[in-house]
Amino acid sequence: MPSSLETAGSKLMGAAKDIKATFKGLTGVFKHLMEEHGKVGALLKRLKSSSEESLRAELYPTIRRELLAHEKGEVLVVYPALARFAETAGIAAEHDREAKELQAAIAAVDALSFSDPSWGPTFERLVMLVEAHVKEEEDQFFPKAQDVIGDDEAKALLPRFEQAKHN
Repeated sequence: MPSSLETAGSKLMGAAKDIKATFKGLTGVFKHLMEEHGKVGALLKRLKSSSEESLRAELYPTIRRELLAHEKGEVLVVYPALARFAETAGIAAEHDREAKELQAAIAAVDALSFSDPSWGPTFERLVMLVEAHVKEEEDQFFPKAQDVIGDDEAKALLPRFEQAKHN
């Protein structure tokens, strides 16, 4: 479980992403996804900057749980909705490919003990994949998707996304 300092930093980054999403004109599920990106991004950066086994044991389970739940919601709800439209079908296909790559990177970290010398580099690879994925979603996928599906559908997807994450 993250400390109160990590939790506060995570919430602050989430709020910053929420503001950024608003300025980009994103609503509903896309705005929420950006907020989640900010929250987990702060934890990823904090852990990446440390080689302490105790911090790995404290933060990685939360990071893992958040990443997997986030991707589950996207794969089950968000991207299938985008696959219905010709303009965003390619985005959905690209996301599915990237989601498999992220899951494999998480599995690679999972396979190592926190004291393993290769844990740090393996985790850094995961962080690089997540950062590239987030940048692509926020700069390309979400704005295009928002334009195609509109505000009402973006808002309607949010409760379904949240439900899928927790089932």
